[in-house]
Amino acid sequence: MHTVTALRNTLLLCVAMAASGCSLLNTQPDPALVKATELDARTGVLEKRAEAMLELQRQIDALDKQVRDLRGQLEQATHDREVARAQSRDLYADLEKRTAALESRALAAPVAAAAPGAGNDRDAYSAALERLKGRDYAGAEKAFVDMIAKYPDSPIADNAKYWLGETYYVEKRYPDALGAFQRVIKEHPDSRKVPDALLKAGYSVYEEKRYKESRDYLNRLLKNYPDSNAATEARERLRHMSSEGH
Repeated sequence: MHTVTALRNTLLLCVAMAASGCSLLNTQPDPALVKATELDARTGVLEKRAEAMLELQRQIDALDKQVRDLRGQLEQATHDREVARAQSRDLYADLEKRTAALESRALAAPVAAAAPGAGNDRDAYSAALERLKGRDYAGAEKAFVDMIAKYPDSPIADNAKYWLGETYYVEKRYPDALGAFQRVIKEHPDSRKVPDALLKAGYSVYEEKRYKESRDYLNRLLKNYPDSNAATEARERLRHMSSEGH
């Protein structure tokens, strides 16, 4: 009897435990926990998207900066090219004007003023000028050098030395140009070409960014030859240098 009772109690306990297990298995999850989990997941997705958008924006900003930089470089290059073209046009126009005026004065000078035996110095000079006007700079340089060597006492030797300097200058050989202009100033102090030589000596050192020396030459020109045509150009260049902060 006791054995039957014990078996029954054991069976009832097993049934109760099984019922309890089923109850636990069928328990529904906490809605608040589910909602919080979903919110965390959505927040993570949004954060990743935001990070991706920020990275994309950073890349766009970097590309915009590169485009702006390239556009600025292109505009500067275009500006520099136009300035160089304008300077070349001005230089050639000035060269044409000066050679025409000088050729007219030099060749109109009385032949009697030429040193004995100078004979063909004017022909040699004219030929050199023609080469220069034709932009045959190598030919002009050689012609002027030969003329100066062959006719060192010619009354137009100072002009030849000056135009040799102009030949160097138009080729942007500024140290050579300066040397030629200095020869005119030193060897022919009474020449009508001294004011022009001082002007172009100032221009030559200006192109090498030696601004103080440039001012010295230009101010010397203004002091000694204030009424010359070269002085007018010197004043304009000095004003230009002041505007540049030089």
